[in-house]
Amino acid sequence: MYRLGIHLSYWQENWSDDLYPLISRAFRAGFNIAEFPLLAPAALDYPNLRSVLDSYGMTASCGTGLNQNTDITSPVAEIRKAGLKHLQECLLGAAKLGSPVLGGLTYAPWGVFPEDNWGLHRKQCINSLQEVGKMAGDFGVSVCLEVVNRFEGYLLNTVDQGLALLAEIDNPNLKLHLDTFHMNIEEDDIAKAIQKTGNQLGHLHVVENNRKSPGQGHIPWKEVSQSLKKINYDGFIVAEIFVNPAGEVGKGLFIWRSLADDLDENAFQTCQFLKKEFADV
Repeated sequence: MYRLGIHLSYWQENWSDDLYPLISRAFRAGFNIAEFPLLAPAALDYPNLRSVLDSYGMTASCGTGLNQNTDITSPVAEIRKAGLKHLQECLLGAAKLGSPVLGGLTYAPWGVFPEDNWGLHRKQCINSLQEVGKMAGDFGVSVCLEVVNRFEGYLLNTVDQGLALLAEIDNPNLKLHLDTFHMNIEEDDIAKAIQKTGNQLGHLHVVENNRKSPGQGHIPWKEVSQSLKKINYDGFIVAEIFVNPAGEVGKGLFIWRSLADDLDENAFQTCQFLKKEFADV
């Protein structure tokens, strides 16, 4: 059984775009996992979304992100409380969709860089994630911390930093979330970094160095696949591709030109490539 998915934001121009037709497009492209962006988790109709997934025989994965108003590293208690509430709503949504994981920037806000007191922010992050880990256990969903590049986050840029944070928290419901786009910027050796994670890798995004589809850049996919096999990775492999410059999604991800002529055909070719490259994982 293959465990290949695509992030539904691939087709979105705005984060509020209707998700229902995107599930169908993911299915037609050959994927059996659809990853949902839970940015406004209370607004989604989970029973109907789950029904559509079930009709296609698909599984969900979920991701989210924090902002300045939901920053669980904040020294302001009310902001941390809002962040914990957001993550709780996301965990509930993931559970309703049947997703075993909640990935993304679940530990700090995207694109926010404190001027000082980084140590205090990291301490608050650890304290908050201890609570998040308990909630994750209650919902039966693993919370995965996405390691991102230095231009998008400051707390976790490398696998080593991620593993160190997990070791301090020591909760089995928290895992790492790796993304090959970010790894290409920060890791000296992508394959060795993956192998370091061992059983701490809970979720994987596959995407090229230029945010195009796998196979359209210089990521060493054979080495990535072999490394996943070495650590007996049994989680999802999700293509998180950003090629469309339209709308708030394209602008927010700094996509200034179209990187694919036909989104549906490109998604199909992506799935075929991943099936070949990760056949043994």
